[in-house]
Amino acid sequence: MPDPAIPEDVERFLAEHVESAEQLDALVLLCSSPDRGWTADALSQALFSVPQSAAKTLERLRARGFATSDDAPTPTYRYAADGVDAQRVERVAAAYRANRAAVIRLLFARRDPVRSLADAFRLRKD
Repeated sequence: MPDPAIPEDVERFLAEHVESAEQLDALVLLCSSPDRGWTADALSQALFSVPQSAAKTLERLRARGFATSDDAPTPTYRYAADGVDAQRVERVAAAYRANRAAVIRLLFARRDPVRSLADAFRLRKD
């Protein structure tokens, strides 16, 4: 059931482009400081995450066209959305700032709980 506090276009954007709370936090952070470059280490500190997870998040944002990378050995990423995408990200960021709890609830409501639990305990070689 849609949350009346979250505009329909924001819900649609989240469903199409955002896989996790960390990814949403990163997108909002990059959007709010478009001139700043972010390494995985810097992002992980800002989001209280681990560098490996932050690196994957930045790569996912780059793959979706919301960030660019300088492709250095330790890459730096910058916000890259423009036009309609930038407007959509701005609306998502505004909704997130206005009602963070509702947006996070929406993200978790559409996840499969069994898969989420399995993902939490998956051991990976990185």
